[in-house]
Amino acid sequence: MPAAVTRSGPWRIKPSGKLPIFLRFMINSSFDHKIANKVGFKHHIVNRVYLNHMIYWPAKEYDLFEKEIINNAKNKKGWFENLCKRELRKCEKLYKLGLELKRMDWSKKSNQYMKEVLTSLLEKYRYVACPWYTQYPLDEYFESTIEEQLVKHIPASHPDFRKFVLIFTDPKEMTEVSEEKWKLMKIAKEFKKRGEKLSKLSKWAKEKIERHLDKFAYINRGLATSKPYTFKDMVDRIREAWKDKKGLNTLIYDSSPKKIEEDYKWALEKIKPKPKFKKIITQARLHSYTRNRRVEAFFMADYGASFMYHEIAKRAHFNPNWIMEVSVPEMFGALENKPLPDKREMQRRFKNYAMIVRNAKTKMIVDPKEIKKLEKRYYVKVSKVREIHGRMACLGGIIKGKARVCLDKKEIGKVKRGDILIAQFTTPDFVPAMEKAAAIVADQGGLSSHAAIVSRELGVPCVIATENATRVIKDNDLLEVDARKGVVKILRRVKRRKNYEKIC
Repeated sequence: MPAAVTRSGPWRIKPSGKLPIFLRFMINSSFDHKIANKVGFKHHIVNRVYLNHMIYWPAKEYDLFEKEIINNAKNKKGWFENLCKRELRKCEKLYKLGLELKRMDWSKKSNQYMKEVLTSLLEKYRYVACPWYTQYPLDEYFESTIEEQLVKHIPASHPDFRKFVLIFTDPKEMTEVSEEKWKLMKIAKEFKKRGEKLSKLSKWAKEKIERHLDKFAYINRGLATSKPYTFKDMVDRIREAWKDKKGLNTLIYDSSPKKIEEDYKWALEKIKPKPKFKKIITQARLHSYTRNRRVEAFFMADYGASFMYHEIAKRAHFNPNWIMEVSVPEMFGALENKPLPDKREMQRRFKNYAMIVRNAKTKMIVDPKEIKKLEKRYYVKVSKVREIHGRMACLGGIIKGKARVCLDKKEIGKVKRGDILIAQFTTPDFVPAMEKAAAIVADQGGLSSHAAIVSRELGVPCVIATENATRVIKDNDLLEVDARKGVVKILRRVKRRKNYEKIC
């Protein structure tokens, strides 16, 4: 089984999209010994390198951590349930804090007050972020264990084998990302029935969208990688839904809790799992929900805090669109009336940067010469191939289309209906592109990952865990995605490429 965290020499590596510098500093500091001990880990991943959208961990650290997590899940009664209970409790507190921050008038708050809020917020972030990487070994553990148990009931060659695996790893209940899609599709149907004109909506229709935005706008912002959903975004998505060949009733059902419930009931009746197998399925569904709810909590908290960050930028006479690209120490410095980086320095960061983390302390590098030195040590070997293999996350037939490689949210605008979205991984802010895509291909992800869950909710064929699709495939390559077998073929390349590439 392809792993989410793969190997490269003495490193365990994982694709890592373009998160803002501020949040990278926060995440890097979350894996120190003190926090890891407090959340219950014996083995800690306190060292890492971030370079060209990849994270490199020392294998000797990550392997011990991975082994600990899988051993706990297998052999410690109640360990997994307690982990999820603890994490969900923290997530709900973080989510509610985001709502509070969102409604504050930061123009009336002192720098000292914002400093205290930021200190408290970062502390909460770190205690939620530290257990984050349990999701990768747990993904692999649950998927492999479910397959091992399922093969006792039906052969692996059974046409519905993979479908059962997917259903048994669905979230135990609806996440807000899926709820947003479901409710928007119902709004689209209401508008259609009332004869609303999207170019001139009634007052009732406008209020309906505004209420939807008040609850769900944060989803599209991601972790400061984009802007919150706007009124126009919603109108555009409704327009797309009206054009969809599936029809509104199908779109509503496919994103509804009813479909998840009916699929699960059908799978249980067909397989009739014994108590031990049923427990594993229940745990897998809880894991999937916890993993996705954690993302939502981070998104909401960061969205709420964004209004504070904007005020900090305003007081520092700094471009508010750049404020998330400063370091944590620089943000605190701004609250002490210290200058933020000048335009020249910011432009260097936007071009490229790397991070070396030792014992949870971050050193950022922007000097191109220093980055080149790092690239000689940290790189991924990419062979010239025309066929890539992964895992099926949403079943389908054979799809052909042009590749659109999106390393971050800023690039998803190039995805048109019928294109094939190629990403390292997806997050809720990728949903507008996922809705248009004919198929989705991701470098990483287990069956509880965002790409896997949302692709199933949207009914978009999806192949995950390809490991290197974003490095092998280029924009406009003509692809064939076999979503029955998890195979991606490059039918025609836009131009010749080298056997070995540095990640770019």
